[in-house]
Amino acid sequence: MMPKTKKINKKKTSNIIPIKKNIVNAENNDQLLSIEDQECERTNEFARKICDEIDQFVKECKMNSDMTYYHFLFHLKQRTILNVSYPLFQQANKASTNEVVENMSNYLNDNAPELKLVPNNNTIQ
Repeated sequence: MMPKTKKINKKKTSNIIPIKKNIVNAENNDQLLSIEDQECERTNEFARKICDEIDQFVKECKMNSDMTYYHFLFHLKQRTILNVSYPLFQQANKASTNEVVENMSNYLNDNAPELKLVPNNNTIQ
């Protein structure tokens, strides 16, 4: 007599979960911005709004515009250096200054070529 054997269901299962299961399509096909990109965009929008208000203040102020802007720059830099580490402040200060100077240099090269700006150091010859 042969021993009784149980029939074993040998259906193999996988522990892999499909990644694309239940995908929710966005309303538009544009790539969704990361949280960091969204916050960068929101911060830029807010900064532009504040700068528009500063520009209006400068127009109405009876002090020279260069000194008025100086005070705004001073206070923003003062707050920044107190609220972030010094190396991060240095990096942000240098990067923002370089970007602003480069933007102005490109603008002047396009709109005032007679100034003959030296491209490698953004100085006027």
